[in-house]
Amino acid sequence: MESENVLMTGMSRFWDVGLLKIFYAFTMYDLGKPGEAMRWMTHAILDSAVNEEIFLNQRVISFLGSNLDVQNIMKDPIKCIDTGGKSLEDERSIVEKVEAVLKVFEPTYFHGAWVFEFDHYELHFTDLDDETRRAAVAAFAIMVGIWETGSAHSFMPQHERKYTGDYDPSEPHFEFNGYISAIYTNYKTVQLEFPVMTAYIVSSLEAIDKKSKNGLEQKFPEIDSILFRQFREEILLPSRQLKKKLPPFEDFLEEIGWNLSYRAW
Repeated sequence: MESENVLMTGMSRFWDVGLLKIFYAFTMYDLGKPGEAMRWMTHAILDSAVNEEIFLNQRVISFLGSNLDVQNIMKDPIKCIDTGGKSLEDERSIVEKVEAVLKVFEPTYFHGAWVFEFDHYELHFTDLDDETRRAAVAAFAIMVGIWETGSAHSFMPQHERKYTGDYDPSEPHFEFNGYISAIYTNYKTVQLEFPVMTAYIVSSLEAIDKKSKNGLEQKFPEIDSILFRQFREEILLPSRQLKKKLPPFEDFLEEIGWNLSYRAW
């Protein structure tokens, strides 16, 4: 357990050092968490991979490495990936998909490189069901949170997916423009119901946009640039100082639905 704490502190400061992830994987195995061990070893392999075949299949490797505890995941892994996880999607609700991540959210939080099963979470920010709304917004909050830390990127520009060989017009992907449109259109409603998650989403997006130098509308040419500029001027820029006074992380955990019962996993 001491090793776990020391290595997690190290990874939070030096995320790109793959050796720390390898030793963290050994630690997870020693603590009786083989699924977590394999997941972290997978991240270490992908971070250091120079082999073209590994690079071109990084999405498959990442998906399997993060979902080995899902029943029958190895039965037809390629089908699960090629259909965007549809074989699982037909069986699992949005709430169940998000809960699968929340069960292992501790202790890495935004440094965990979490891989969500595909779904159109952005279409459910104002769903009629309370728990579905919460899960959908939580998914987006975690995705932009891990994006900001650099541990994973759920959103990839279409031209970059083509370059990596990971683009198929018929294959579902998390499309950044859809999420921006959804959060901008429903901002006041989402903020009223989930003020803490909204604060973390805006803070992460503002930091990512600022870090991109030319702006995210340049990084994602397929995005509605006019809409994103409005989003920046009306929401991101006025919240620039938000990072210094974000609500306590405990409040974030409570609002996303993470609770003590997940510590049993």
